[in-house]
Amino acid sequence: MQFLMLIRIENNTDYENSKPLPPGLDEAMGELMGDWSKTGALVSAAGLKPTSLASRVRLQGGKVMLTDGPFTESKEVIGGFFLVEAADRAAALEMTQQFVEVHRRVLGASFMLECELRQVDG
Repeated sequence: MQFLMLIRIENNTDYENSKPLPPGLDEAMGELMGDWSKTGALVSAAGLKPTSLASRVRLQGGKVMLTDGPFTESKEVIGGFFLVEAADRAAALEMTQQFVEVHRRVLGASFMLECELRQVDG
């Protein structure tokens, strides 16, 4: 089964200015992704550019509307994603917890991160 892990982060100036990853996070994430790659669990992963480079296309009231970023009204944004292969939801949740734990261990308790895990349909 495939699962999409959507990574929500704070929409702040560090993110908007593409500030480099904090020390240690790149190495710790590389180790985790390497482990997942070896087992075949990692299908795809990427970080996303800041919302200042994004656009939203919305259908509302029968009209198509385009809004260019940044989206200052957004307190949280999707900062990246993982597409993973797992035997079941429990295994995918364990992977998600491992990802969050890496951030807690490296960045500390004050860092805000939320992951939404959803099974891919089909």
